[in-house]
Amino acid sequence: MGMKTIWLFNDGGMLKECTTFPYAYRYLWNVLRKAEEAGSQEINEMKKKFRITSPVGKVYDYDDATALARRTGLLHTDGSLNSKEFRRQ
Repeated sequence: MGMKTIWLFNDGGMLKECTTFPYAYRYLWNVLRKAEEAGSQEINEMKKKFRITSPVGKVYDYDDATALARRTGLLHTDGSLNSKEFRRQ
């Protein structure tokens, strides 16, 4: 049985296991989108708590994760998710 690769999304209180960085980042993006739609005033505080941890232990804060998402084509220039890239991953 092979080793399962796990990326962890941490929102400051809950851990979510994801199989790849794109799925961990999409989870982060969706949490923010839902908070914005609900009219949350705490978006910046939420971003400060967000962490994505790679299988080798590298930790990405919100800004680092977003920069990686942009570099890998997961985000369009307007900040929206590139759904075609998610299907390829």
